[in-house]
Amino acid sequence: MESMIVEDHRYISCGGDPFNYMKSVFKGLSIELDEGNEAEVIMMTEKFPYEQKVFEGLASTTKLKLKEYRKEGEETHIFLIKPVKMQTEEV
Repeated sequence: MESMIVEDHRYISCGGDPFNYMKSVFKGLSIELDEGNEAEVIMMTEKFPYEQKVFEGLASTTKLKLKEYRKEGEETHIFLIKPVKMQTEEV
């Protein structure tokens, strides 16, 4: 089993839209993760002040699943997994 990817975005300075920045992070993870593998994204809540539903939407549009959403002090921790595609048998 591979180790979990940890993306630490607590101290980034993005001059653009924070939502688009996070969208690109999720897109990158959807490409980088193999099926069944997980990732944790850590960010400062002040820089990315979004609620769980926003992150669920980002995960869904990038074919990831939000496994856990947790706020710890000034940080937000998002745990994602790339679901395993079910193989269908042809008859």
